[in-house]
Amino acid sequence: MKSINKIFELQNYLTSTFVGREDVINGVLAGLISGEPTLLVGPPGTAKTSIIDTMSKLMNARYFYYLLTKFTEPEELLGPIDINALKNGEYRNIITGKLPDANIVFLDEIFKASSAIRNTLLDIMLNRRLPNGGIMMDLDLLGIYSASNEISDDEEDMALYDRYPIKVFHGYVERTILRDLLDRGINMEARKDEEKPFITIEEVRNLQTEAVERLNHLRNINSDVIDRYMEALFQLEENDVVLSDRRKIKLLKIASAFSILMNSKVITGNDIAMALRYSADSEDYKPKIEAAIIDSKLENKSEIVQKAETTMEETKSLIQATEDAINRNSPYNVVLDQLSLLEIYIKKLEKMKFDLGSDKSPYHKDIVNRINSSLNFAGERYEKLKGR
Repeated sequence: MKSINKIFELQNYLTSTFVGREDVINGVLAGLISGEPTLLVGPPGTAKTSIIDTMSKLMNARYFYYLLTKFTEPEELLGPIDINALKNGEYRNIITGKLPDANIVFLDEIFKASSAIRNTLLDIMLNRRLPNGGIMMDLDLLGIYSASNEISDDEEDMALYDRYPIKVFHGYVERTILRDLLDRGINMEARKDEEKPFITIEEVRNLQTEAVERLNHLRNINSDVIDRYMEALFQLEENDVVLSDRRKIKLLKIASAFSILMNSKVITGNDIAMALRYSADSEDYKPKIEAAIIDSKLENKSEIVQKAETTMEETKSLIQATEDAINRNSPYNVVLDQLSLLEIYIKKLEKMKFDLGSDKSPYHKDIVNRINSSLNFAGERYEKLKGR
């Protein structure tokens, strides 16, 4: 299918441009393929806007961006009132160049919006429609994206928050890939005007249709996957991680999108596991979601993935502790013990990289790349620290 090859090109371009943002890009593209609203949560300056801007250019999409404040009026999003129509007793917005006219919408600082805007967005996000001039107008929206520097705990935002079945939490890039970030950033600034579209709106629509078709086939071909998904949901509820009924269904549609993005022929447990990870309402829920994925056996090699995540964090902490010990002029044997431990951690990561990368599974591409970056950084720091 030609459209699938094009989405891989888009994915590769974005991941090669935005260093250390594979997780964000996968979530953004899953939102595009599934057509489901996606929320990006992270501090300022972490490429949230740039990723959506670039994706829209590469699709040649009609794009609407708006930075929201508590003073933003609905007409700023929906278009000004048509005065001529109003004289004839008809309330209608002039939508040209506004949200209802767009294929891709990006609303920044979403939780700063007024209650009038949030209420307006609820139906748009769920049903892709808007009352205008006495009729219910269908919107040609392919993707709705929003961003915030933090999540909201305001009860007034709960309905809006639940409309985002995909939530992507991210921070600044790790030290391990800082050099790559600087190199790619310079390159991106130099070629900013050279980006040309290579996937069409129609090809994106084809992918969205394919995602729905795969979802329809799921109940007929793989009841075991559904059983394991239900088991994961039961465990999450027992641990006070509750998804609304709507999101439980939407999550399967997102899994269908991941099956396309990961070049699988059908929806698998791996796809549902990926969708579950993007369902977390806060980062505090992530360990519970990982435990549910492992216990329900949704994902292949999930235990190795979790161990790799832990080992990378421990390796980073050990490097910092060793640097601190040297700077404090700690006894030689203390530093030597820490260097020996660092060598053990490097060997552990090398084994995990082999175990996860041996089958060349696209589901493990991101973790293998991150392990590789951690190994390069740890190896470099090991040699420098040993020399000191």
